[in-house]
Amino acid sequence: RMTMMELQPNCYTDLCVNGKWFHYDHGERSVFMLNGGSPLTFELDSLPKTEAELEAHLSIISDQM
Repeated sequence: RMTMMELQPNCYTDLCVNGKWFHYDHGERSVFMLNGGSPLTFELDSLPKTEAELEAHLSIISDQM
């Protein structure tokens, strides 16, 4: 059984989705796609509470790239 990893306050998650690296500071509405020296910023529709929710948001963003 998989456990849902809760996103703790004052932390961050770096996650690779579809070959693209994203940086997310927990509790923020924006997420950064690492892109060499100029990261791209995206706004999330809602605040993710778990890593799975974050990955779902990032999959949508990644699919649009």
